[in-house]
Amino acid sequence: MLIIPAVLSNDSEKVLDKIKQLRGESEWIQIDFADSTMTEDTTFDLHDLVGHVDDFLVEVHLMTTEPEKYLDACSTLGASRVYFHLGEVESPSHVLQEMDPYDFTKGIVLSPQTPVEDVFAYIDEIDAVQIMTVVPGVQGGEFLPAMLDKVTYVRERRTDIWISVDGGIDSDTITKAKELGVDATGVGSAIFGTDNVAKAYHELGSVIKEK
Repeated sequence: MLIIPAVLSNDSEKVLDKIKQLRGESEWIQIDFADSTMTEDTTFDLHDLVGHVDDFLVEVHLMTTEPEKYLDACSTLGASRVYFHLGEVESPSHVLQEMDPYDFTKGIVLSPQTPVEDVFAYIDEIDAVQIMTVVPGVQGGEFLPAMLDKVTYVRERRTDIWISVDGGIDSDTITKAKELGVDATGVGSAIFGTDNVAKAYHELGSVIKEK
């Protein structure tokens, strides 16, 4: 199981400083982007990170009701995978069509309020499912263990699709995700909320290796 550090902030300089500490440590990084159409907060412009994340494989988590507006920016950033929220867009099929010309793989996010069954209308058009285990938009939110049932539901029906969980992941909850066989966990405050992000990243890695 991969641990993917997840960046959520409106301060690009602070983020860049933290990211520098992960160079050579983590292969992947997740960029959480919000434009206030889905959450109350906004984050930095994706273009602020261009040229600063070239050492990573990048996935972008688009917290917006209009993800198609930011696909060019994701491509410019060099994203390998891009997620959008199923329950927040008017037409998921339209968004998926707009993603077709790009090289990155397609992912759908299930917020806590989105029924897991809804993703199966699009399952053959996507490569990944991300299950939110907190209410999206603010790092450090309360972990919602009931959301892990969605992992089991998807995995029992599709063994081939990439599944990640995102939100509230720390040294206690990360083992629950691993036990369910997820492919990756997005980890925000447990890494970026510390003074030594590289150390925090490796400590979480040690936790899952021990299990």
